[in-house]
Amino acid sequence: MTRERSVWILNHYANIPEHPAPTRHHDLARRLLDRGFAVTVVASSFSRVPSALPVAGTERLIGGDVDGVRWVWLRSNSQTRGNDATRVRNMLEFAVRLGRDGRSCFRGEAPRPDVIVGSSPHLFTALVGWRLARRFRVPFVMEVRDLWPETFVGFGFWSARHPIVRVLRRLERFLYRRADRIVVLMPEAWRYITRLAGVAEEKVVWIPNGACVGADEIGGADSGPRPFTVLYMGAHGRANVLDDLLTAARLLQDRGSDVRFELVGGGKEKERLLERARGLALRNLEFRDPVPRTEVEATLSQADALVALLEDTPLYQYGISLNKLFDYMAAGKPVVLAGNAAHNYVELAGCGVTVPPRDPEALARAIADLAAMPGEARRTMGARGRAYVREHHDWDLLADRLAGVLNGVCDARRREST
Repeated sequence: MTRERSVWILNHYANIPEHPAPTRHHDLARRLLDRGFAVTVVASSFSRVPSALPVAGTERLIGGDVDGVRWVWLRSNSQTRGNDATRVRNMLEFAVRLGRDGRSCFRGEAPRPDVIVGSSPHLFTALVGWRLARRFRVPFVMEVRDLWPETFVGFGFWSARHPIVRVLRRLERFLYRRADRIVVLMPEAWRYITRLAGVAEEKVVWIPNGACVGADEIGGADSGPRPFTVLYMGAHGRANVLDDLLTAARLLQDRGSDVRFELVGGGKEKERLLERARGLALRNLEFRDPVPRTEVEATLSQADALVALLEDTPLYQYGISLNKLFDYMAAGKPVVLAGNAAHNYVELAGCGVTVPPRDPEALARAIADLAAMPGEARRTMGARGRAYVREHHDWDLLADRLAGVLNGVCDARRREST
């Protein structure tokens, strides 16, 4: 009988379904179990630990199983207040603990790895993943979730010549060249990586975010006698440019439209947005608390249309990897995307409307036009998005692709050693 291959997935911010936030690695890990892998996900206790496990105390790590996947949470004492020094300290703390406890297989909580995946919400986790892979003499797969430090530059935090940007560019180039394979979430990210690091295009594999699409059609409310409802679900941060949605809501309110808006989620900008909504005297907009991943589908099904907004930045020439977008499409609802991105999923699927970024007037017009559209036309739009996700972004398809990458690097390393 063939032994299961042990894979470690290292992600500072990995999450489980009982809490809000994306669950990419849990969704993939559950499916890798059926494809011949024993999976351990390593995250920070700064992310959420299952409520069934004790989180109080001084243990350096907490281990537990969730849906058959082995999880190890490294205790975090450094809490973040925002995009400041506290966030960097939290990143470094996780990286140090990851390197220290990883050498002992997390004090016996994880089996010895056959392959290590280092995910890059920040580069420090990927760097430690590469070092652990060297220690255990196993392949290292780097997963690029965001382009660091290009994201800092694209959003105007720092210039391309900033000393920190230069240091991070050297680090990312170092990691790209030493990874056995590079998994990217953005469809055009290979262009950035091959140009920066000089690696072959074949070394880069696109495995985007996805969603679980069942065989049955999703029900839920149509506009009917109640107001047409547009829902946003996700983080309330700077990159989500929700100020434009508030402005669009005010424009429609002033025009006598009965369209309503619901914003579900949390984030560093939420309190400021709440205050701005009060200042705009918005009667057609409601803020709601985040919901667990297990309740996302039901929450989305109650809306008539779903909206996502992007900043106006050249960063999106490499595409986008919004978790919410695939959840939206899987919900079978029409989508309004305010943004300019390569590989525009809404246009590819024909499942909604795209308007330019940072243009609240165009956003308001698009929403009003969608509200005036016959319900059957909107249902047809939503069905196209659902079919597109089922064909291209179902988690089972993506898990097959990831399993192929992991088996490929393991087989290549075995051939090299014989």
